[in-house]
Amino acid sequence: MKRIGVKIGESKAADRIEEDSWFNIVIRELNDISNDCARQLEEETGGKWNKGSYILGLNEAPPTRLLALEIALASWIGWIMHQKHGSGNQPLSSDNCWNMIEKAYRYGVKLSTDSEIP
Repeated sequence: MKRIGVKIGESKAADRIEEDSWFNIVIRELNDISNDCARQLEEETGGKWNKGSYILGLNEAPPTRLLALEIALASWIGWIMHQKHGSGNQPLSSDNCWNMIEKAYRYGVKLSTDSEIP
């Protein structure tokens, strides 16, 4: 979580995003964070990604790599939104942000259960 804040500061994007430095500093760090978090998730759960004919580490499979990124981002988003907007009923409060994330996740699950492809 701290790594995200450090890289946002390093890119001087705390007040406004400048696309080149955002991509070169923050997005590259998020890639590294997703790799590290996926490896940690694999260590903690013992999970692997079964492709049928072969097995991948969680840092090698796109779905689990994105899951790891989502977990890392969720903690930072929860912190920053609570810092800036509290937990009340403000449009960007930490509670409302969590509800948006959960709603999006549930929508994806519903698509799957309805055998729809996004």
